Amino acid sequence: MMSSGKGRRVVVTGLGPVSPIGIGKDAFFHALKTGVNGTGLLSKIDTDRFERKYGCEVKSSISTLIPDFDSFALSGTPSHFALAATELALTDAAIERAAISGKRVNCYFGTTYGESNLIDNMVTAMAEPQPGLHASVQHTFASEISRDVLRSIGSTGESVTIGNACSASNTALIFGYEAIKAGDCELAICGGSDAIYKATFATFHRLGSMTDQNCTPFNSGRKGVLTAEGGSALVLEDYDRAIRRGAPIYAEVLGFSMNCDADHMVRLNHHSVGDCMESALANALVAPGAVGYICAHGTGTVANDSNEYMAIERVFGHSPPPVSSIKSMMGHSMGAAAGFGAIACMLALSEGLPPTINVSEQDPEIPIDIVAEGFRAGKIDVAVNNAFAFGGNNSILVFGNLK
Repeated sequence: MMSSGKGRRVVVTGLGPVSPIGIGKDAFFHALKTGVNGTGLLSKIDTDRFERKYGCEVKSSISTLIPDFDSFALSGTPSHFALAATELALTDAAIERAAISGKRVNCYFGTTYGESNLIDNMVTAMAEPQPGLHASVQHTFASEISRDVLRSIGSTGESVTIGNACSASNTALIFGYEAIKAGDCELAICGGSDAIYKATFATFHRLGSMTDQNCTPFNSGRKGVLTAEGGSALVLEDYDRAIRRGAPIYAEVLGFSMNCDADHMVRLNHHSVGDCMESALANALVAPGAVGYICAHGTGTVANDSNEYMAIERVFGHSPPPVSSIKSMMGHSMGAAAGFGAIACMLALSEGLPPTINVSEQDPEIPIDIVAEGFRAGKIDVAVNNAFAFGGNNSILVFGNLK
């Protein structure tokens, strides 16, 4: 999937991370720059019967970040993450809710597991029906995530929840980008949200793709992912609207590409990923040599990191731009992950490159410039955000400094 490249210019004007390493742009950027490790023993699920015990959880309460929280108290954790992330992004974009209430603001959020915990609770309660069960049923649908965001801001725009698993929030950003370019709206709130549930943890544990403690992308002997959670939200805005109101502008969305190789349920296809990356750069009218940073999908599994490297080498040759994986710090937050990657790209474009932590010995079969010695100061002009999902769903975005 590629856009024609015609239409309005689209810029990023607000950032709202709710992550295991920091809540809000300032805290998140500080954590990325200092290489905070968000790994800890899981407390939100029972891991007694599992060999692995670690993950990356959002420890702080977020209810105070959500306006009129009582109206959304019955919603699940992913909706709460999305609502809090939206509030942070709107505040960062200097947008008052009163100014957009009743206006067409589109909302696109990605997720992998949606409100699966509420479904589990509902099924358990079926044995003994309880008053108010209908409310539980209402909130079990993944569509409630974006709908809750739309309802919270009082918008009359489009509400779409995207289930493209680990590439879902990049896809959500692409939906917002296309809607603005086409003139369907001037403002879109896009991102992703997922929580740590037993189903998530058990799935990756059963696949044998979970590390014992630290996530070590691109490292020799890497063992796999750490499940994580959180909500990522970005405000996308029509360039002319942003200029009129004097908005802070982090970057311009230059282009994107999506494809699906449908080759294997869990194995990354580096040929398809390479095609997607080439198409994204072509759509953005960016030459490979102009890219200053790649925010890698970088899950820390042997297969993912190797195949992502092969795709990068195919597109950029033997001297690709610097690469890092923020999942080394904050784990894999599934549907929210690519949104966090997009926010990390905003840091790269303005201040410097976030590191990949936990790299003690870089895999010699991945001979590229991994940012592994701490934060690399010095902004760059173009950043690429990679996101791949089970089933071969690839989604790549290209961001650039405003010119």
